[in-house]
Amino acid sequence: MRELFRKTLIIIICLMLSKMLHLNVSVYLVLFGVVVANTQYSRHTWVLLFSMLPPVSAAVGAVLINQIFASHPFIIWTICVVYFDYTRRQCTTNIQIRRATLPLFMIIFISTYSSSIDRVEMIPYIIRDVIFSALLVALVASMVNHLIPVRATPQQIKVIRLPVTGSDRLKMLLLVGGGLAFIMINEVTSAVFCLVPLITSAMQPTHDFMKSHSKSKMLSQIGGCSLAVVMSIVYSGTEINLFTYLIVSFILVYTILYWIAHSTVDSRAIHTDALMGFLIPYQLYVAKYGNDFGLTSIALRATELMIALLIIYACAYWLDRFSSNE
Repeated sequence: MRELFRKTLIIIICLMLSKMLHLNVSVYLVLFGVVVANTQYSRHTWVLLFSMLPPVSAAVGAVLINQIFASHPFIIWTICVVYFDYTRRQCTTNIQIRRATLPLFMIIFISTYSSSIDRVEMIPYIIRDVIFSALLVALVASMVNHLIPVRATPQQIKVIRLPVTGSDRLKMLLLVGGGLAFIMINEVTSAVFCLVPLITSAMQPTHDFMKSHSKSKMLSQIGGCSLAVVMSIVYSGTEINLFTYLIVSFILVYTILYWIAHSTVDSRAIHTDALMGFLIPYQLYVAKYGNDFGLTSIALRATELMIALLIIYACAYWLDRFSSNE
């Protein structure tokens, strides 16, 4: 219970700060908060900052590349694809794959917004908010870890070797590179988060794992959006009351973390992903001042996720069929 309370407190403080500070891109406060709460146990601020250095560095590097080649989107896309291939070659364990997901998403996010006529002016504010969010989350996590020190030894993740083949690299280029090209050309900035399951699916070792991964993502991500819809209706505009928002959010986050801690090994990954799948639309579309339910935005997010996950499942299914025939 102590560990669950510690994690919940870090996430809730970040959630409340994202609501009260009114940053241009406040979702990174919640995103970094969830990652740090579940993976970092240190009380030292510099250790916590170092853990968030890869995604922040990836965002800064992406901004520099997009500024240098602002008039040549094809060069930007080519550099991104080369980096995707390099990352896939280097990720030979399950831990490396997990750590590479967020930096890759940051690169895709910056490149997509930089290529959009309507969003390109937000880039300076985005990079400022990313750096500020990392600093703030490190301070919050350090404070909470000082107040509630971790007594139990953190469970070590078993390292699993995953050799990388040429087909694995090709899947990465086709799925993630092709998805980035589609979003950059059509300027579908609302669908940029759909490339996260493309990244994680493309890094699965087998086609069966890709299919099971896409099905679990449907349960967690679509389920998270459904829960956000329910909470939006329950609030009915009363989320403007900070005390009400604090109490309800604390109960929700603690409940999901409790399910994660007491779930079976097979379902734990789904519950863990459901936490992020719920908190992101919850922060983006529900945690607002005003009476906007945000149902349209949540429904759009769920629809785009469903389309992306069905494409992944179809690709994995036919790849499995072709490999079986061979």
